[in-house]
Amino acid sequence: MAKSMRSKREKRLRAIRREIVEPIYEKKEAAKLAAQEAALNAPKLPVRPTKNKNDDIATAAMELITNAAANRAEAAAADMGTPLNYSPLSFDL
Repeated sequence: MAKSMRSKREKRLRAIRREIVEPIYEKKEAAKLAAQEAALNAPKLPVRPTKNKNDDIATAAMELITNAAANRAEAAAADMGTPLNYSPLSFDL
């Protein structure tokens, strides 16, 4: 019998807590929606392209890396096309 009473009391307390907390969440949700609506209705800001020195340096570095890789690939391809010269003295038969 005591367990049943305790269970009912806990259930009632949970319901009361839920009623207390619900308005807080509703206010938060309303404020969030109002902020989103204000942000969407605000005038759009113009976007100006900015030229940054770091971008120029990064672009130059990228070009150097790409050129170096291309040179290595060309050298490797050239090496593959030439036969290797093995000296008969290098092999012990």
